[in-house]
Amino acid sequence: MADTNITLSNDLEKTVIDSIEKESAELTRLCALVSDAAKIEMVNGQPVSSSRLTSDELEILAMRIPGECLRIQASINRYMAGNVFRYLDIESKVTQRAAALMGEKGNADERKRRAELEVLTERTVSLANKTIIKGLQSCIDRADKVYEGVKKVMDFRARESWFDRKGPSCPR
Repeated sequence: MADTNITLSNDLEKTVIDSIEKESAELTRLCALVSDAAKIEMVNGQPVSSSRLTSDELEILAMRIPGECLRIQASINRYMAGNVFRYLDIESKVTQRAAALMGEKGNADERKRRAELEVLTERTVSLANKTIIKGLQSCIDRADKVYEGVKKVMDFRARESWFDRKGPSCPR
């Protein structure tokens, strides 16, 4: 039984990691584009930053990042919906099994623990889904920070006459 639980735990851990990576791959790629394009270096003791993203690329990122977040949120909602009904089913099974154990050895807490052990697999799957939900939500939260950064750069460039005039050296 212990080996089966360890195997189940290892399989679920791999499934959780794979699910998060699969669902968030495109969003991670978009955020990596922003990160890879930003360069900060020291020149004569002063930090100097630059970006290799054009205004058009920033606009596309500003559209794509929220779209990907919306798609991932839909996945989160599917996991949450399944978990709500799984939770109700688990609690029902525990209650039914605990009632069936009435009159057997042990006090009420011991019978409840035995009843809960019988739904351990379902609880483990439910916990795995909750972990996927948290992982995907944290991915959305990080992407939101990248999106805010992209918007700030776009706003700065707009104020400095970058858009449609190719840079800050244009006359105002």
